[in-house]
Amino acid sequence: MKKLLPLLLIFLCNTGNIFAQDISIGAGINYGGPLPTQTIDSTDGKPLIGITAGVSYSIPLSEHFSFLPGLYYSYRGLDYSQSYTRDTLFTVVINGTSGQVPSYYTAYIDGSMRLHYLEIPLLIGYSFWKVQMTFGPYFSVLMSAKDSGDVRVVIGSGALVDDYNEVYNNKSALRKWDHGFMLGSRAPIYKNLGIEITVSRSFFSLYLPEKIPDSGQDGVKMYNTYLYFGLVYTL
Repeated sequence: MKKLLPLLLIFLCNTGNIFAQDISIGAGINYGGPLPTQTIDSTDGKPLIGITAGVSYSIPLSEHFSFLPGLYYSYRGLDYSQSYTRDTLFTVVINGTSGQVPSYYTAYIDGSMRLHYLEIPLLIGYSFWKVQMTFGPYFSVLMSAKDSGDVRVVIGSGALVDDYNEVYNNKSALRKWDHGFMLGSRAPIYKNLGIEITVSRSFFSLYLPEKIPDSGQDGVKMYNTYLYFGLVYTL
């Protein structure tokens, strides 16, 4: 995968020189986030509106089909919170003798995620009338990221023991290389200006399973799933 990105960049540059008249510049907004494969109790996420911008080329393959390689920058954001309760044993001392009694603790998590991706979609376009349907895989590399927050742990009802607070950072657990599938459409609105709508879904979980600590998720995987809406200008 590490050798694939330079080769794709060289390919895109070369095709841009050959098919310069078919270059399209696009920019718009994206909305979504890492969706879990199943519902996680007491979890709330607030996706932020991100931005996506880049360039693509249209290489004709036949009367209706074309190859659409591209290179895009994508910024994505998410604020999230979660709480979960687990059983535990609590140590008490009575008359100089210590012992353990059954108890429980509740963890409250508040965090934020900011992701900066470089994406290379390799799409196939099918044109009919003035509309072009697009579909195919994409490859992406995580250039910069933030996934951090704080955890507050309350033991029992919180009356006997002070709350425990900890700051965490899951940046090292984020998957650096990813790829998935895109499906969308393009349609002209005025001369060389058009609109583009795309949905994308990752093939791989956002986190590396061996590096993410259990935060009440019970091993649930999450996949990047986004909706993109933007304008595209064809040169």
